Amino acid sequence: MIPSYKSNIKRKIDMCYYGHRNQDNLPMSPLLRQKVCWSWMTLYSLSGVDMSYIPPHKRHSKDPNRPSPVPDSLVTKLKNNHDFKSSSDKINRVTCSENFISKWLLVGSNGIKDELPASVDLVPFSSDSVECVNGERPLVLMNNDFQKASEQEERAQWLLIAEKVEEDLVLSYERAKTSVEENQHVLRLVARFGKILLCKRKPSPLAEFSQKNLKKMFSTDVPTSNLQHIMSKVVPSHDFSIDLEKETYTVKVSHYSRPTETINCKCTVKEDGRLSMYKAELDVVRHFVVDMSCIDTSVDLRLMLAAKRKMTALTEKEISDIKGLLDSATVDPNVKGGLRWPFGKSSSGDGYRIFEVCHVRATIYKNQTLRLRVRETDRFNERTGTGAVKREVTLILKDVNTKLQEQNIVRGSVMEMLRDALGTIWDFMHCDASSLT
Repeated sequence: MIPSYKSNIKRKIDMCYYGHRNQDNLPMSPLLRQKVCWSWMTLYSLSGVDMSYIPPHKRHSKDPNRPSPVPDSLVTKLKNNHDFKSSSDKINRVTCSENFISKWLLVGSNGIKDELPASVDLVPFSSDSVECVNGERPLVLMNNDFQKASEQEERAQWLLIAEKVEEDLVLSYERAKTSVEENQHVLRLVARFGKILLCKRKPSPLAEFSQKNLKKMFSTDVPTSNLQHIMSKVVPSHDFSIDLEKETYTVKVSHYSRPTETINCKCTVKEDGRLSMYKAELDVVRHFVVDMSCIDTSVDLRLMLAAKRKMTALTEKEISDIKGLLDSATVDPNVKGGLRWPFGKSSSGDGYRIFEVCHVRATIYKNQTLRLRVRETDRFNERTGTGAVKREVTLILKDVNTKLQEQNIVRGSVMEMLRDALGTIWDFMHCDASSLT
C-alpha cells in the first residue's frame, strides 16, 4: 500500500502528465509542464517506493471487475475531441468592438424582405470548402419560386439597401474614430462575396428549425462561374487595372498566456526557401457587419467595417521566439497550407504555438474609387486538422471609407456614394451563366 503523501505526489504527476491547470488556475506551457512533471517524478523516486512512474492509462488494476484500460490512440482522440475547457477553444474567435452593430437582411429581386417568404427553403449546402458541423452539412436559403423582374427594377430595389444601412454605418464610423485615434488603427470598409451558411446548434429535424437554433456563418468561397463573370465582364467594364500580384504565407500564432489573441505573421519566401516575416498584425476588430442573403443569386454579400491593428507591443525576445518558429518551417506544396514543420517544432518552449497556416496567391486591381482583391487561399488549421482551398473576392470601398472618416459628414453625399458602390456590387453579383458558355 502506498502512503497517502506518496499518493498525493503521484496525483501531482498525473495532473502534469495530462496537462491539467496548476493550483493557481494558470495555464502551463509545454516546457514548464515537462519540467514540473520531471520534478514530481524525481521526488516520487526518492520517496522510497520501489516502482517507476506509470501513466494512468497504462496502469494495470488488480481489481478483476475493473474494465481494461483504454488504448492510447482512443485516449488521445477523446482528449483532443472533448477537452472543451481547453484554452485552444478560445483561439480564432472574432474580435468585435464594444458597440459592434450586426444586421442580417433578406434581399430578393423585388426588394428587401421583412420575413422569410413561403417559397424560400433551407437546403443542405454541398461544397468541398465547407466542413460539416455536428456531422451534418450547413444549410443555405434557396428560393423555389423565382420570378424574374426587369433588370432596371432589380437594380432600383437593390439600391434601396443604402437607406437600410446608412444610419448604422455612419454611427459605427463615429464610434470607431475614437479607437483609431487612440490606438492608431486603420479603418477599412469592404464588401465580401460568398455564401451565408446556417448551422444547427444541435441535431434536430429540419422542420423544427427557427432562427434561434441556427448559427450563422459566412463562407468566402466564390463559385467558379461567378469568378469568371467578374474577371471577364466586371473588371474591364469598371476600368480596373492590375496594381499588384503577390504570393504570401500567413502564419497564425498564439501564446498560452493570451489564448484569445491571435498574431498574424505575414511572410514571403526567401531565395533559400525560408520564410521572411514582413508584417505582424493582430486580428481585425469588427465595428459593423451587414450580411445580406440574396435569395435570387448564387452568392450572398457581407458589408463590413473593421479596424486593422498593427502588432507594436512585442519584445525582442518574443519576436525572436516567433521567428524561431517560422525559421523551422519548410515550404511544401504537397501539404495543406503549403507549410510543414518537423515533429514537435510547431510550438516553442516559451509558449508560442502555430495553429493555422494559409498560402495566398493574390491579384490586386484598382480604379479611381475602388480596390479589388482576388485571391486563392490554401488554409490548414493545425488545431482541428482541417483545411480548404477557396477562391475569394473582396471589394475595398476606398472612397466611401475616406469620406466617412471626415469630420463634418454631409449625409447626402454619403448616400450617393453608397448607391454608386452598391451599383458596382450589383454588377459583381449578377452572373449570367449563358454569357460564359
